[in-house]
Amino acid sequence: MAKFNKYIEIGQPAMITVGVEAGMAKVVQKYNNVVDVVEDTGTLAVDWFKKNAPYRIVECGIAEANASVVAAGLAAEGLTPYILGFTFATLGRAYNQIRQSILIDHFNVKIIGREMWGELGVSHNVVEGIGSLRVLPNLIVLSPADVVEAEKAFVAMADYIGPVYFRLESQNPMRIFTNDYPFELGKAYTIKDGKDATIIATGYMVTEAIKAVDLLEKEGLDVEIINMSTLKPLDEEAIINAARKTGAIVTAELGSIIGGLGEGVGALLAENAIGALVRVGIEDEFSQSARITPDRDELMMLHGLTAQDLVLSVKACISKRDGSKPRGKRV
Repeated sequence: MAKFNKYIEIGQPAMITVGVEAGMAKVVQKYNNVVDVVEDTGTLAVDWFKKNAPYRIVECGIAEANASVVAAGLAAEGLTPYILGFTFATLGRAYNQIRQSILIDHFNVKIIGREMWGELGVSHNVVEGIGSLRVLPNLIVLSPADVVEAEKAFVAMADYIGPVYFRLESQNPMRIFTNDYPFELGKAYTIKDGKDATIIATGYMVTEAIKAVDLLEKEGLDVEIINMSTLKPLDEEAIINAARKTGAIVTAELGSIIGGLGEGVGALLAENAIGALVRVGIEDEFSQSARITPDRDELMMLHGLTAQDLVLSVKACISKRDGSKPRGKRV
């Protein structure tokens, strides 16, 4: 079993929404100007709101563009709105309103986008979300790796004054962090040190990276894992240091490799002329509908996002760095 750094305690899978609910419960009690703007999706910390402040819930229904404008208006009056919706709708239908009404004026609006995955197929499984978000000015983008980090990231974004997008993925990642893990906005965390290669992962893909490193260790490879929970701004210092140390970087994200984490890391490596790179993510295609069970995720297999795929990608990246022939590169 791989030896992990401080604040890491690998445990059973846990619903990441549990951490988000706990974070919201802390936030609404800490800041009395927080209001919940919902889009027919239910309310985070609903029991607390119903009991203590039902007037702080603003239901906009299935009208995502309207909800973004409402949130901007509330922020202009000194409130802190939290928009809760599904990424395919909140981002897809209100992109212009988020840009025009929230980001240009840097309003203190927090957007929680629920990512869908699996049986709902191409209409709901958004693969272009990270790229669409990272290009927007004035926006922090978060993608927590587990239930503990989700709670801490949620509280941290409340303390930050300005717009934040919080990716809430639907998979249940393994518990990774201890309760005293010191999350810091804009900073990556090295889960495991290594000398042969580095996997930079975000969100649920950190779970797959941990599984992959165990497999690679059995083959004698010592691979580093960096959790990039802030997708914008990227922790450039952590990326450059990793590239200088191992020279072989594999990025892993649950989304398109175009415009996403991999492209951001790749641009930084190119500007500094260091390291080999392999991007693991969804190719230039839409997602599909697939069967998801506790033991088998057909969509992860289809898109080459499993731990086994990461193993092959790490080997390919090492070969690219060394100028040798790739061993078992997935095509």
